[in-house]
Amino acid sequence: LRTARLAVRSGRFRDAAAALAKLPPEAREAPEWYLLSAMAAWRLGDFEFSRRLALEARAGFRAAGDADGEMRSENVAAAGAFGLGDLSAAEQGFSQAMELARQIGDDLMLARCSNNLGNISLYLARHDAAHAFYRFARAEFERLAFDHGIAESWINTAITWRDLGRFADAAAASDHALEAAERAGSTRLVGEALSSRGEAMAALGEVAVGRAQVERGLALARAEGDKLAEPDALRILANMARAERRYADAERLAQEGLAVATRLGHPW
Repeated sequence: LRTARLAVRSGRFRDAAAALAKLPPEAREAPEWYLLSAMAAWRLGDFEFSRRLALEARAGFRAAGDADGEMRSENVAAAGAFGLGDLSAAEQGFSQAMELARQIGDDLMLARCSNNLGNISLYLARHDAAHAFYRFARAEFERLAFDHGIAESWINTAITWRDLGRFADAAAASDHALEAAERAGSTRLVGEALSSRGEAMAALGEVAVGRAQVERGLALARAEGDKLAEPDALRILANMARAERRYADAERLAQEGLAVATRLGHPW
């Protein structure tokens, strides 16, 4: 379990899944096995399986009176609901995890839940609320010097600015995300930040620079097995091709991205 825990914390989710699969049956009865497995499954794109595992973990931690484990499981279960498109269940779960975080004084989880609630607001086009959640999350992540979280909240902020058509602000937010991702040593987050920055740069007229950054982001997403970032990078490249009237390329890239998203069962 310790090996798997370290792999999850460092973002090596395929290594974590492999380590968890090798454990003997008695270890698989522990709530933490279910929780770590749920976290790895979510990052590898199996949202339904992740949610089931997280709910099993929650039940185990709750029966043991472990509020910290219950809180972490609630957060992962909500993330599974989010991936499956059930925003109501996701919002309820993140809010419950946030309340548990307040009760036990876990500021890091408080920031993570705020970041996750920002994502729900973003999908519901409540941009002001999304920015407020991201600002709070980022302030907490910065206070705790948690660069992974800082990078994620800046990436989400960049997406929000992009949706509002404020591409210069999106590019600036992506720059902050890239800096934090590099400090964190997270290849996955570097790839996501590059794709975000590339999209903004292309919208600002720097198409060649933007395309190169998104292509690099796509390569990193594939190398890391980041099945959420891969279709998004393909979407961006398809839009670039469409803007340049390269319609055959645009359709091919969009179909590639759609195929990945369909295999994931990810409605967004």
